[in-house]
Amino acid sequence: MSELQSQQTFGPRVLEVPEGDNRERLVCPECSYVRYDNPKIVAGAVVLWQGRYLLCRRAINPRKGYWTIPAGYMELNETALDGAKREVLEEAEAEIVVDGLLAIYNIPRISQVQLIYRAQLVEGKHSPGVESLETALFEW
Repeated sequence: MSELQSQQTFGPRVLEVPEGDNRERLVCPECSYVRYDNPKIVAGAVVLWQGRYLLCRRAINPRKGYWTIPAGYMELNETALDGAKREVLEEAEAEIVVDGLLAIYNIPRISQVQLIYRAQLVEGKHSPGVESLETALFEW
């Protein structure tokens, strides 16, 4: 039994295979509510400006100090496209025009699906957002 299961005294806390299912899930023994844990969806963009790529140096963990494309977890009631645009705005204070979906990455070991778009930077403007130490354009 996990630490969460041993501490919780109500709600989904018993690990079992619910009727009609094929894998173990946390179930509430009183009401039979099943808690489904699903992958997290990440949305982001490879952003280009005049043949160069926009990268952000992370100001927060995970991977604080590392350079990356602007990307992050989607919010509830948000499309993947809107999530990618929001992440670019939050991390690089940049407006983008999305050309299309570039790639879908499935990373089962961390339960993530990443939707990465190809985009163009509007007017070449960018600066570090609250989650970035700096932003820069890099040649390939």
